[in-house]
Amino acid sequence: MSIDKDNCNIRIISARKATKEEEKIYNKGWIMKEEYDFSKGERGKFYNENANFHLPIYLDSKLEDFITKIANKQKTTVTQVVNNLLFKDKELIELARAEV
Repeated sequence: MSIDKDNCNIRIISARKATKEEEKIYNKGWIMKEEYDFSKGERGKFYNENANFHLPIYLDSKLEDFITKIANKQKTTVTQVVNNLLFKDKELIELARAEV
């Protein structure tokens, strides 16, 4: 299999700072063609009725540090700590609604 390097872009996300050369490549951006041929495309080929999507949620850095410390102390994940906190909040909201 050969790869057409002129029509292939891969963006690598990394925790390290990009080099000057990488920045030049990234800043070029994606150049769209004038026209794309979808005549041989298949509608719904990748559709999955039971797909489960996860929301990317970004915490404030101070809050993330706080929750990470709790997760480390409990020997669990940040996700699990956040889920536990949100479930507790949900219970409180439901209790408050029931009392009204």
